[in-house]
Amino acid sequence: MVSDSPFARTEFEEAIATDAQFDLAGTCSWREVLHCCERLRPDVIVLDGSVEPAVGWTGTVRRLRELDQLSKITLLLGETARDEDVDELDAVLSAEFGIAAIFEALRVLVSGAVVSVGSQCGGPREADIVAYCAARELVSALTSREREILLLITDGLSNREVGSRLRISPDTVKEHVSRILGKLEVASRLEAAVVAVRAEFGY
Repeated sequence: MVSDSPFARTEFEEAIATDAQFDLAGTCSWREVLHCCERLRPDVIVLDGSVEPAVGWTGTVRRLRELDQLSKITLLLGETARDEDVDELDAVLSAEFGIAAIFEALRVLVSGAVVSVGSQCGGPREADIVAYCAARELVSALTSREREILLLITDGLSNREVGSRLRISPDTVKEHVSRILGKLEVASRLEAAVVAVRAEFGY
């Protein structure tokens, strides 16, 4: 986590310590970020843009990208950065987001999924993150066979085509589809496909 505010770094450390899914590689100031990231090679670099950094952050982000193409770079956006170029960033999050929403966005980045663009600055909105998580939770309730069928109907296959692919009868597929719609809390195959895509890609 990169910030010129010692308070912000400490606050982030304390918050992330409550989430067992994350290991904090380290914290540093903006002046130290290139050396720190070269040494630690983190999966995600969280930049605090809510406090005016001592160095130009857009140039620093470009150098970070040149240094490590694999790390995901996220900016916690503050008023000081609203008009800057954010093309080099993987996500832009409002510093006003709750910490839970920020952590969900980081999980999305680590998983390699894409959260839909919603804000004027190109980053995911909190609503997008919530929708993504809700879709993932719904899909997680499906059995392995139901997920298999969901993927096939998302590809546009009919019950007969699904049955032929899986070597089961169309009537059996119909029963599976009915259960899938119920578990996903939707009324149609199209709506089920939307949930499946949102759970996979975030949009």
